Amino acid sequence: MEILAAIWTVTVGVLLVILGFNALIIVHEWGHFIVARLCGVRCEKFYIWFDFWGLKFGKFKWGDTEYGLGLFPLGGYVKMLGQEDNPGAIQAEIERAKLAQTVSTTILNTPVDPEATVDFPFKSDNTEEPTPPALEEKPSIFAPDSYLSKSVPQRLAIIIAGVLMNFLFAIVCAAGAYMIGVKELVPVVGNVIPGSPAWEAGLQPGYNIVAIDGTPARAFGDVLKKMVEGNKTVQLTIERPNETLDINVLPRRRSGDLHPLIGILSHRTLDLLPLKVDPQWTQYFSAESLETLGKNTKDNPFHLEKVDDQVVNNYFEYQDAQLKKIGQTITCTFNGMDTIIPAIPMREIPVRFKMGKIVSVLPSSDAAKQGIKPGDTIVAVDGDTDFDPLKLPQILLRKVNAEQESVEVVIQKAGGTEQTLTLELKPIRFMPEFADKSMRDPLGSTALGLSWNIDPMIADVDESVLPFGQSLPAIGDKVVGVELVNCEPLLVKNSFSEPTNDGGYFIHDINSKINIPYIFTYLLQEARPNKGTLSLWSRLLGAKPNKPEEEQILSVRLILESPDETTKVVHLPIVESSDWFHLERGYAFAKELTTFKANGLGEALSRGTIATADFSLFVYKSLDALINGRVSAKALNGPVGIVTLIYQIAQSGWSEYLILLCLIGANLAVINLLPIPPLDGGHVLFLTYEGIFRRPPNELVQVILSYVGLFLILLLMIWTVSLDLSCIARW
Repeated sequence: MEILAAIWTVTVGVLLVILGFNALIIVHEWGHFIVARLCGVRCEKFYIWFDFWGLKFGKFKWGDTEYGLGLFPLGGYVKMLGQEDNPGAIQAEIERAKLAQTVSTTILNTPVDPEATVDFPFKSDNTEEPTPPALEEKPSIFAPDSYLSKSVPQRLAIIIAGVLMNFLFAIVCAAGAYMIGVKELVPVVGNVIPGSPAWEAGLQPGYNIVAIDGTPARAFGDVLKKMVEGNKTVQLTIERPNETLDINVLPRRRSGDLHPLIGILSHRTLDLLPLKVDPQWTQYFSAESLETLGKNTKDNPFHLEKVDDQVVNNYFEYQDAQLKKIGQTITCTFNGMDTIIPAIPMREIPVRFKMGKIVSVLPSSDAAKQGIKPGDTIVAVDGDTDFDPLKLPQILLRKVNAEQESVEVVIQKAGGTEQTLTLELKPIRFMPEFADKSMRDPLGSTALGLSWNIDPMIADVDESVLPFGQSLPAIGDKVVGVELVNCEPLLVKNSFSEPTNDGGYFIHDINSKINIPYIFTYLLQEARPNKGTLSLWSRLLGAKPNKPEEEQILSVRLILESPDETTKVVHLPIVESSDWFHLERGYAFAKELTTFKANGLGEALSRGTIATADFSLFVYKSLDALINGRVSAKALNGPVGIVTLIYQIAQSGWSEYLILLCLIGANLAVINLLPIPPLDGGHVLFLTYEGIFRRPPNELVQVILSYVGLFLILLLMIWTVSLDLSCIARW
């Protein structure tokens, strides 16, 4: 039954992708088609998908129009008599028109026999002899039902109709979504990444964002969309118990980021996601606990009620309660059932890295008041000079749990002098580290008010854990590469990692594109053994791995550069830590959503119109950000990415699906209006010129601009498809 359900889910998803993708094409082309027919233009073809070189699935003719389904699913088109998008065809049409004009002029200028008698189909009381109509007006060189024979306003209406239909389609889709009910993330700060602009500005978990630059904030996504503008301070109006305040945040885009960020995460509920415990962590759970958690399904969702007999009312209280017992077993009560939840140790290797420089200091912290600045370095914590900087967030967390109110730190200033300070340790437990959220994020502790980087240099080696090879890392060696041996690839194609020939995963450009914390607090933890070097297709066909089981053990190779610039490779085992634990315990909670549902068709259409306008404006802002470099071109998605997104969203629900179609419809409308031939906006540009100056643009200029526009569009398609297919690295 599970297999049949999976097949049905995939089938429905694929059908909805086809429906949505083609609906976007049909409504656009139907707009051109219907207005062209109303203006008396003959439409020779109406095709869904393209029939390059005459290749098509099928066709039929109805009236003067040939309807068909092309073989290439890249869009669609309406072919009107006299209208061409192909620059070469434009030139041919111009030459044909010139020839027709010459023939027509020759006929009109032929001398008339003065002896001939001409009968006119009308009478006149004027004494002057009427002028024959053929000599008064120059006849059109185009057929009456040709696109080119129509007036400028008529041709503008035909061109703009496709874009207007995209907008109307987007409004209808959004209205339908609001009739069903649109779910969006609540505008509540779930957490703040240490060292981020939001962290430095003083945002804290639980803050309710009620306005952004004076505009009411309806959903968490409103904040994220505002980040695209970048390089501009954003004013967030925050509401918390008995207080409303304004906090200014400046979004920041670091090297390697695709777009500006402020560093906040959305809020979560106490409803457990219907996911099974990660297979690599099940070994820590008892059979009874796994059986209980296995009863958590979509139809029977688990809700957390207590942690060790302490009632929890929200996600913040849960995190505080479970982090009080970091490294210890806890008992969670779901739907009245007590479940033993273990502590899950982190994976580590037997080396310690050197503490890096402080990245940022929380302005409200005691550290800031005592003069600690970015660029300083922590060299000792409560007399311990051998602390592990990767574990420092949890070292400080344990001090908070022990109700320690202050900590003594030795700070090495940027100039080299050392200073011993006693810093206040605030009782803040909520998620003290976030190195797994971005390749470049530092580690940090809000309890101390500091965030720091880690230097990729060996500071110590635990020789009690025997390495695989004879070579040992030496103190002072710099890590220039990390290979996860016998590991399946962890990321899509990027510029700083690549699969190895023997089934491993190699990471380079350390500290320029990817940091040590991301590698060892996230990638190493997520790594899964590579069962062999067989392709996915071979595995589906039942082929066996070509590596014996004993060679499928995960391990790590460090590529080291010594102070004398010689390079060596050391092979190290992965071990379970005894004092470093996962902050999540093998499961996850659902994000908190709010539902917006219209009270009738009128409100639905109003909300749909506003949503379409917002999406359209967001496209223009995104284009501006791309042009000005605030957003990387690597953030773009092509047709493969769009289809994939439609497929993923289609399985989430009808309202999400319709909202996505609204977004894509608005995007297509805006992009089509860009003044680039052969897009609709390019035709509008030429027609506007013709309407103002009473003559069409120079034929050669039209052809050149059309070729340039077509070339740019093809380049953009190649670029986005290459990103979609991971031929070009996104990072």
